Amino acid sequence: MADKRCKNGHFIDESWDICPYCPPVKGAPAEGPKTSRIDSHVRREPPAPRPAAAPLPSVPPPVERTVSAAKVEVAGEAEHARYTAGWLVCLEGAAKGESFVVRVGRNTLGRDRKCDVYINDEQASGHHADLVYRPEEGRYILMDHNSTNGTYVNEVELEPRRDLVDRDVVTVGRHKFLFVSLLDDRFRWDDGVQDR
Repeated sequence: MADKRCKNGHFIDESWDICPYCPPVKGAPAEGPKTSRIDSHVRREPPAPRPAAAPLPSVPPPVERTVSAAKVEVAGEAEHARYTAGWLVCLEGAAKGESFVVRVGRNTLGRDRKCDVYINDEQASGHHADLVYRPEEGRYILMDHNSTNGTYVNEVELEPRRDLVDRDVVTVGRHKFLFVSLLDDRFRWDDGVQDR
């Protein structure tokens, strides 16, 4: 599905500069005037007449994207929302000093801008790895997504997955991230803060 919109809100292919759904602008020339050289003088030829265009069909207004709603309790079982589960703090690389939220469930890491943790690095794959927090098990699992340059935890290459613990260092391309866990035996979103 295309993510680019024209000035009137129609979804169009990212490579298009002109929206095929919008009517042409009145008074705008279809082409520039053609020129030819005769005896070192420039003579302008009049533009060719345009055939009458068929009327454009009416275009319905663009459909708005669906936005996810908060998860609700189903049949007495509470589903886990996308609460914060931890953070990845960049120690080295272009994003040094920035932090990225790790949420309950699946988090994608990679060079694709749609990833949860966007890594602007030529050595990172588009979808480089997944970091999953499973609330039922209380586990953080890092999985390499068959990346070209691999994923490392504490300087050891990941094959193909590994549990993360607080303060592990994750390396993707030239970026190093410190993993900081929020959820443990002392705190879970379902239980709240426990006495230490």
